[in-house]
This record gives sequence, C-alpha cells and structure tokens, in this order.
Amino acid sequence: MTREKSQAQILIIDDRPENVDLLTAMLLQSGYQHITGLNDPRLVTDYLSPVPDLVLLDMRMPQRSGLDVLDLLNNTLGEHCPPVMVLTADSDNNLRNQALCRGAIDYLTKPFDHHEVLQRIHNILHFQFKTLKERDQAARLQMLVNKQTAALRTLSLTDPLTNLPNRRALVDAAERQLAKGMVTVFMIALDGMEAVTQHQGHLMTEALYKHLAGLLASSSVARGRRIGVWDNTRLVMLVEGDITAIDALAKRMCRLLSGHHTLDGRLMSMHCHVGIAQAEGEHHDVEQLFRQAILAIPTDDTEVGHYRQELDAQSQREHMIRNGLSPALEQGGLSLVFQPKWDLNTGTMVGAEALLRWRHPQLGAISPAEFIPIAERSADMIQLGDAVFSMALRALVRWREQYTLPEAFHLAINVSSQQLRHGFADSILARCQALEVPTQIIQLEVTESALIRHMSVALKELQQLRDAGMHIALDDFGTGYSSLSYLKQLPVDWVKLDRSFIQDLASNASDKHLVGSVIDLAHGFGHGVVAEGVEEVGQQQILQRIGCDQAQGFLYAKPLGSEQFEQLLQTGCECPATAISAPVSG
Repeated sequence: MTREKSQAQILIIDDRPENVDLLTAMLLQSGYQHITGLNDPRLVTDYLSPVPDLVLLDMRMPQRSGLDVLDLLNNTLGEHCPPVMVLTADSDNNLRNQALCRGAIDYLTKPFDHHEVLQRIHNILHFQFKTLKERDQAARLQMLVNKQTAALRTLSLTDPLTNLPNRRALVDAAERQLAKGMVTVFMIALDGMEAVTQHQGHLMTEALYKHLAGLLASSSVARGRRIGVWDNTRLVMLVEGDITAIDALAKRMCRLLSGHHTLDGRLMSMHCHVGIAQAEGEHHDVEQLFRQAILAIPTDDTEVGHYRQELDAQSQREHMIRNGLSPALEQGGLSLVFQPKWDLNTGTMVGAEALLRWRHPQLGAISPAEFIPIAERSADMIQLGDAVFSMALRALVRWREQYTLPEAFHLAINVSSQQLRHGFADSILARCQALEVPTQIIQLEVTESALIRHMSVALKELQQLRDAGMHIALDDFGTGYSSLSYLKQLPVDWVKLDRSFIQDLASNASDKHLVGSVIDLAHGFGHGVVAEGVEEVGQQQILQRIGCDQAQGFLYAKPLGSEQFEQLLQTGCECPATAISAPVSG
C-alpha cells in the first residue's frame, strides 16, 4: 500500500448520503483508510482540524453551495487550503468553470467512472504529498540557516576573548539609547597592557584583559549598565539617561581596575584613565560620540577627563587627510602593495590582494584604515577607487608581459559601496578590454555592508561582471549583517572569512565548529572559501582539515611592494616549504 493511501485524509462533502457512501466504498476498496463524509456543508469548519489532504466537494447543495464552501475554505485556510476536487454533472460546465476559477484543482463528472475517479484522486494526492515534503525540507533548511545566521550574528557582536559586547554592538546600543534620550560613554583606557605583552607575552596579556573585563562587568559599578570591548586596551561602559556624580562613578572604575593584579602567580601592574562624552537625541552622530570619549581620555596622571572642543586635534588631522587625498591622486602619491593568496591543497600562489598605501608629505605613512573611511565620507572615494583599479590593471599588464602567471592566478581588488553605482560594470569591462586584460584574472572584493547599502544596483552590476567572467568575493564575511541566506542570493564565487574568525581558531573549539559550518554551507552553494589573517601554523592546519580552499596572512607573507612581489612571481609562485605542508589528518 502506498504512503498516499495509508496516510491520506480525504473529506467528502455531498448532501446526498448515497453519493458519500458510494465514494467512501470505492476509496476503501482501493486502500484508502482515512475518509470522512459530510452531508451538511454548513458544518464544514468543524471538519478542518486536522486539515484534510483532499476535499471532494459537490457543487449543488441546498444548505450551502459548493462555490460558497470553496470561498469558505480559501478564506479560512489561506495558503494551507488543501486541493479541492469538485463533483458536477455533465451539464454543469459553467458551474464547473466557476469552481476552477476559485481554486478547485480538478473535477469529477457524475455518474462516476470508477477507474477515472481513483486515478485522478491518486494523481492529486501524489502531487500534494510531494509538495508537502518539499515544503517541509525547505522549512528545515531555513531553520538551519536561521540557526547559523543567529550564531554568526552573535559572534559578530561579541568579543571572543571576554564574551562581552564588541565595538559594533556598543555602537548599535548607543544608537538605540540616543533615540530615547541621553547617553553617557565612559571610555576606559587600560594603561600597562603593552608592558605586560613585552614582559609576559600575548597569552598573559589576553588573560589579564579578560580578568579586568570580567572584574568590571561583575562589579556593582556596572549593575544595570552595558559593559563592552572597544579594542585590546580599552573597555566601554554605556549609561542611559541623565546621571549624577559622573566623576565619582568613573573614579570607582579606576580604583577597581588600577593597581596590582595576580594571575597564575604573576604580579602585573595596571592603571586606567577614563574619558567621558555625553549626547542626547538621535540626531547626534554615534561614531562622533565615541570619538569624543576617546579624545577625552587623559594623557597625564589625571584619572578622569571630559570631552571639550579643544580636544579636536584629531579632527584637524582628519581635515589634513581629506584635503591631501585629491593632490595625492593627481600627483601619484598613492601606491599598491600585494598580499599573496595561497592554495591550501597545493601550496602554490593562486593570486594576491591589492592593498592601497599612502605616505602623506606632512603626516607620513597613513593607514588605509584611517584614510579610506575619510574618503568614503567625501567625494574622493569614486576617484580613489578608479585610481586603485587603474594601478591594478597596469600591474597585471606588466606581469603578463614579463612572467608566466599560474593558470588560476587572479588579482583581488577591493570595491567600496560608493563605486557600486549604475554604469560601474560597463566602465570596468571597457577598461579591461582597452588594456587586453582577461576578466578571469580579476576578483572584486565587496563587503556585505556595501552590498546591503545599495542592494538592487549592486546585484545588477556585479552580476554583469560575473557573467563576463570576473570573480566576485564577499569580503569580511560575518562582520556585517552575517546572514547566511545571502550566500544563496548574492552573485558571488568566493567567501572571505574575516580574521576575527581565524584568530582563536587553534584554541577555541566553538570557533572551529562555526568556521567549519560556514565552509560547508559555502561549499554547498558552490562558493570557494578564503581565510584572511592567518598568522599561525596551527590555524592553517585546522583550516586544511575543515576544507578551507585558500589563505592569506602574515604566516606566508606581509603585503609586498611591486618589486618584492615580482620576485615571488619570478621564483615560480611556490610557497616556502615551511609554510604550507600536507593537510594533517584527524
């Protein structure tokens, strides 16, 4: 007996008992077991729990017409309405058509043909059970995606060392609090961490930081307030609403954290300073509020400082950077360095990421982490992005002329949200064609946040480039919206795991499990996976075991200038033997 017959719930609605009896007998004889007959259609709502798998519905009934019953089923059950097969006479063409227009899936003509009735019912139920099975599978898959997405979001908002809210979580919380009223930011600088690192090592520094964060979070000072991690030498406390005795509260924190701390029998000295900034109302810039709190941190022996406008020297620096960008672009003051990418299976170089560098005439070398956000807030980002792409294309032309590049070689170029506008793809393809650079050796790296910011335009432009053979990588995965559902929707070929996932991989089982799950899901959607920020052999060995495809990081090479990188190309693109070994089993 088939599953459809043994499990199918069939409801027969006909005001004539003899018709119900006839159909019931016919179905029972064929092997169907769960059949319910109803002669009064006014009682139909009493027979909808559980929802039947099939309804056989007579059209002409004096108490309530079959069309009215159809309307009732659709209104009551909506998308869960089962398939309905109407029972009509040969002369009921118009009525039958009306029923089909209302959603009836098939009809049976009276008098009934035994074989036709059974075959039609079998066909409908077979399709119904197949649909329900697919819907159930989709629901289970969505539950898995939701679970993994929630785990990634939690990770993206949590400092892995302390399990406290990280910088992103603090900014989000401050934004929510500003919408309600006043917010006070206490930026707590832990002085002495560098000395601990120099004398005790990184592991002891991390242990001390975790100890101090836990001490503050569990103290009465923090009761009812949000404590979080800003960076590896600063903690944050957010206080919502107007508060009194601000300085006294800050000094209590200093007394709690400053002084001597003993861990594993080692004595370490710590001193802290607190910078305070306040704002009220959602019109305030949250990033500015945190910046003001950082500026307010005393640089002398004073424990507590408040933000004042005179502390805006940093704003002056930002002004210098912003004004220096255009001349740097015009006068060739920017350059590229290249960080190699390595295949974790073969140990060969399969490409590189182009990274921008700038030496300011007065300020000296400025990190892209500082000047790119400034450019993104100005009109210079489009021009800056164009300059990067031009320099990258010229490098590719030179390399192709002078060296034999590996077959899988590609150069990754970062793309900002401002660049992802209408016409971006056409411009990129035209420039590649003009210089005869194959699109297949270019990979564009785009962050999740950049895609979300201009989703419709970004998807169209990236899909056009992908269709032309260019590779698309989702950069910094897990630090933005962290939605695994995007892996299915976005036109990407590669997923780049952010370094925050990699840094504790060798020592944290949860990180290993999470990264493994992301890799499996990415591979399931046909995407390759690149790990960035690999600095330890232990991290690499785990990445090899769990199936990561490529890696980049200081373990293999720091970003290289053009001459250094070209020397690497000349040597045949082999990774140093000590860097990538055969995958470790187990």
